[in-house]
Amino acid sequence: MKRFLWLAVPVFISSCDYSDIFSTKDKDEIDKLVNRSLNNMVVIKGGTFQMGDFGRLIGEKLPLTGENDNKPLHDVTLSDFSIGKYKVTYKDYDVYTEVTGKDKLELPKVLKSNPKLRAPDMPVSVTWDQANEFCLWLGKSAGKNISLPTEAQWEYSARSGGELVVYATGSGNFEYGKDIPSGEQRYQMTDESVYNIPVGKFPPNKSGLYDMAGNGVDWVKDWYSEKYYRQSQKNNPQGPENGTEKVVRGYQSGGGVMTNQSVFRQHEKSYPGEEGHGFPPNYNFRCVIN
Repeated sequence: MKRFLWLAVPVFISSCDYSDIFSTKDKDEIDKLVNRSLNNMVVIKGGTFQMGDFGRLIGEKLPLTGENDNKPLHDVTLSDFSIGKYKVTYKDYDVYTEVTGKDKLELPKVLKSNPKLRAPDMPVSVTWDQANEFCLWLGKSAGKNISLPTEAQWEYSARSGGELVVYATGSGNFEYGKDIPSGEQRYQMTDESVYNIPVGKFPPNKSGLYDMAGNGVDWVKDWYSEKYYRQSQKNNPQGPENGTEKVVRGYQSGGGVMTNQSVFRQHEKSYPGEEGHGFPPNYNFRCVIN
């Protein structure tokens, strides 16, 4: 995966039940975060869809990508779930680090002169472990089964319930300036032309989800395997039992028309960089209620 400027981020561990250990002020902040997060969840009706490269079912009947890991097309059946309308933001994550006593995430020195990259409504950039721990903590705080989405849940949501949607944008197309931000628009919003922009600035997909394309990649729950689609279970697949890299889905800055399709799979180490140097500030996430 293409590398950009690096973002240093510490590793976090999960919190305890906040009802016994947090102050009244902290409990109020947690309640606000939980309520905001739950209110931003979009209910996705489960069903059966064909997951993977569906190019042979549309248009010229040709594969959408030249990759092997999103083939064969295979049936997947999912139960109902809810998924975050927006990516988790710095505003959300700062509450989490504050009330649990974790270190606040900071931009690397080379980017600290640009506070727009760490605005409250910017998608937070974290490791897979940090994303996973946040969702589990949120679930514990809310008393619900909350986690990162599985890869199947993510694709089903991006394709608006498994429809044959090539791009997870408001129109289903991939037009700079209309469906996803152009470099000029990115610069206008952040003084940078290659990084994320604040959440929710472009129309959502048909399911009502923002930034499923065009604004960084999302961590999902699954380990990555190039051959997984050949052996995926049909009902609520959870991905391989183990692996060395995690799946990320969505838009990677610098990617082209093919790499930003709803069926394109990407993968990365759970810490997507080199120890001591951090990683690109485009690794984001959203949570699901199972």
